[in-house]
Amino acid sequence: MRRLILTLLLSCLCVNAFSKQESGVNFLRDLNSPALNNSVYSVYAKYVGGKDIIKKDANLLLVPASVLKLFTTASALEILGPDTTFETDVYLDGKIEGKTLEGDIYLLGAGDPSFGSKDFKDNQFYQDLFSSWAKALKDKGIKQIKGNIYADNSLFSGMQLPWRASFKNIGNYFAPKADALSIASNKYKIVFPPVKADQKNIMPIFTEPQIQGLEFKSEVYVSPEVNREDVYATFEPASNIINLNGVLPISEKQNEIYGALPNPAQFAAESFLESLQDAGIKVAGKAAVKKGENYSGKVLLFTHISPTVKELVKHTNKKSDNLYAEVLLRDMSAYSGGEGSAKDGLEKMKNALKNIGVSEEDFDIYDASGLSYSSNVSCKATVTLLENILTKPYAKDFKDSLVIAGNNDEKGFFGGRVSKKSFAGKTLLKTGLLDRARTIAGYIKDKNGKDIVFCFFINNSKAKGKDLTVLQDKFLTYLADCKK
Repeated sequence: MRRLILTLLLSCLCVNAFSKQESGVNFLRDLNSPALNNSVYSVYAKYVGGKDIIKKDANLLLVPASVLKLFTTASALEILGPDTTFETDVYLDGKIEGKTLEGDIYLLGAGDPSFGSKDFKDNQFYQDLFSSWAKALKDKGIKQIKGNIYADNSLFSGMQLPWRASFKNIGNYFAPKADALSIASNKYKIVFPPVKADQKNIMPIFTEPQIQGLEFKSEVYVSPEVNREDVYATFEPASNIINLNGVLPISEKQNEIYGALPNPAQFAAESFLESLQDAGIKVAGKAAVKKGENYSGKVLLFTHISPTVKELVKHTNKKSDNLYAEVLLRDMSAYSGGEGSAKDGLEKMKNALKNIGVSEEDFDIYDASGLSYSSNVSCKATVTLLENILTKPYAKDFKDSLVIAGNNDEKGFFGGRVSKKSFAGKTLLKTGLLDRARTIAGYIKDKNGKDIVFCFFINNSKAKGKDLTVLQDKFLTYLADCKK
């Protein structure tokens, strides 16, 4: 009876909002879907600068999952500016004597989440970048370095991992450390051998790239009932021990998963040293992390410039990249007079959201990526953010960062799969997915091309993912078929 009354009330609201309801799915009726049994959900959609279309529990604070990245990236554009870049520098602390560098080399991290990754077409992969630097030194006649190769990641302070994230995610590629000297997306490949039924405690045969000092403990087993790997790699606190848990399918081929680098800065120093040696330059010292150097008297050898913040934001939202979100959070602190910590970044982010017009009562945020179940926002806050940001000078940059529903170039739930839907090509959105959390938010045009902002959060549903996807499709179809 309660849901029936709710449906009637919402139907009345829709009648008031539209002179004529187009034929098609009535999403209001589908709020009675069994997929929502025993769940908590909130929905809000309205015309930009106009009337509400659908509104249910819009003030309810719920887990947004990766929709939280909308708040992070909007704040990054607000605080850092869309055209800002980050410069990763290489310094010599010493002098050049003939064919020898007398002194230590420092690789100074600048909070560039894309450094040494393949995330951008024009970006050099770290091996190619380090090799080009090594070649440049060799071309100048340098044959040896009498010193150490140091990585300096002191721009950031405090905890590098997403605060209050689920422990099972820490160590996996999608929950990497947010290091000021991130490299190659802070991940590496773990390769398992071909396996047969009933095998247990399966150890990896190698990693790519090889990482010094890693020790694996495995409780990975084989099951004939699965057709794909489901293995988690988790850190042991304050150690190089990686725990592997999960299941592999029977396979005559190798299985691969990705883990998060335990110490990105150390890996960067080791990789640079290796590239120097591969170029024929002898390095007398070691590779290590050393923080807090004064660079005013050191010799600048090389500089690598990151993509602009708007490009980093675009990657963050389109790829739902947790590393980028967490690094940008700390950049917001480091480049606005703060200590480069997540805690200070969250304070800066809170102020930025207030400047955009989002009420502090409508969000309670502990991380930047949406991995934390402690982070909660309301649909009201999300819709307000989406609507108010349209008045900002970086509005186009923000909208360009969202997934275009139905675009075959987009990955995820709303790429080519929905190319035949009525909302395809006229919906920009961000999705979120965690255990027991499915969320979407963004912009859509109605039947007459009028702009709508929307948010739909579902928490604690026991339904199958495909049933929730169907419900999200119906919601977007309903909005696309509306006629003001």
